[in-house]
Amino acid sequence: MEHTIQLMENHLNIDLGNPPFMNLDNGLQIPYSSITGITTGSPIPNAFKIHGFSFLGKRNGLFRFDGDYHLYFFNNKVDTLHFDLNQFVVGKFIISKLIIEVKNPEEKSKTISERLT
Repeated sequence: MEHTIQLMENHLNIDLGNPPFMNLDNGLQIPYSSITGITTGSPIPNAFKIHGFSFLGKRNGLFRFDGDYHLYFFNNKVDTLHFDLNQFVVGKFIISKLIIEVKNPEEKSKTISERLT
């Protein structure tokens, strides 16, 4: 599944398709002010699955790591974009990390980072 990111004036629109196990039909709208860091290809935390899918390196859903909630949407951990988030709420959860698979993660990271400064 290809995830698309649109850079808007004050936020990112991230289209996640229709992920199984989660009602995110409208994707995510993340304010730039909620993004505290962005990296690529970082190690994936060994998180505990709360709600979603985790099998053979593929992850899709809500996970818990070190007391924080994370959202993961990837089949290939090499092509991932990692967002560190501050006070970003999805449903009743405060999400501290979002990891999604995208094409050209380094290029997207650079483009988004320019908006953060």
